[in-house]
Formats: sequence, structure tokens, C-alpha cells
Amino acid sequence: MLPVVFAILACAGGPESDVAGAYVAAMQPVLTENGALAQRFLTEASRVKKKETDGATLDAMLHAELAPQAAALLAKAKAVSPGDPKLDDAHALLVKAWTARSAAYAALEDAWTRGDVLAWDAAMKQNAQAKVDEEAYFTAIDAALAPYELRLEQYP
Repeated sequence: MLPVVFAILACAGGPESDVAGAYVAAMQPVLTENGALAQRFLTEASRVKKKETDGATLDAMLHAELAPQAAALLAKAKAVSPGDPKLDDAHALLVKAWTARSAAYAALEDAWTRGDVLAWDAAMKQNAQAKVDEEAYFTAIDAALAPYELRLEQYP
């Protein structure tokens, strides 16, 4: 549905600011969900580090929460088609980052299930790189939205 909305705005000859505003309106709720997912990941990582969680709880959280939510957010991001070349380029950075994060969370789940410490470490590094790539998106999207005096809140 979101690509249709953007296509209608773009084809209707509306100003670029309408397209940019529609992009912000579409993405801000997704970024709110993303903030909640990031907080959940950090909370659980802290609990693991402090040895405040057991293996079964971590396994259930990875399987039922983190991996599926990361995949769902990736699908939502892929469904958005900004309709402006500058926004498209920036948005592609987010899709790349969230693709890597979704794969990292799935790899964490798999590594935990198999008890593979090396695979766990590799997945954690992949997740850290996804976070760096996500930051590149926020830099690029803020620059693309600045002429319209718009901004996305990373942690609403």
C-alpha cells in the first residue's frame, strides 16, 4: 500500500516536499518500532553479559521476538518506495542495514541453538556493522530531508 501512496503523490505532480513529508509520515512509525527492537536487544544483551538470563529464555527471545521482529521491520522498509531519487538513495542504505541486521539476528538464533561460539561472534560483528550502516542512513536521510525542513527521529 505504501508504494501506491508514494506513486500517487509523485504522479499527481505534487511538490517534492509532499513526497518528502509522505516519506517521513510512513517511516516514523517504523522507526518507532525499530527503537523498541533496538532497546529490547540492548536489554537482553545486558542481561546476558550480567548472567541474569538463562539459555532457554535467550533462545525463546531470539526465536520469538528479535529475529521475527527484525524480519518484519525489513519487510516494512522494503515496502516503502520514496519516489524521489535523493530519498531513494538514502532509503536503500536503510534496507541494506536492516537486511544485514535481520540476517545477523537469524544467525544469532542459529548459533545459539547449535552452541557455536564462533558463529555467535561473527553474527554479533555483522550486527555491529549493520548498526554502522544504519547510522549512515540517518546521516543521508537527514541531509536529503533538510531542504524541506523535515527530519526523522531515530529514537522517537
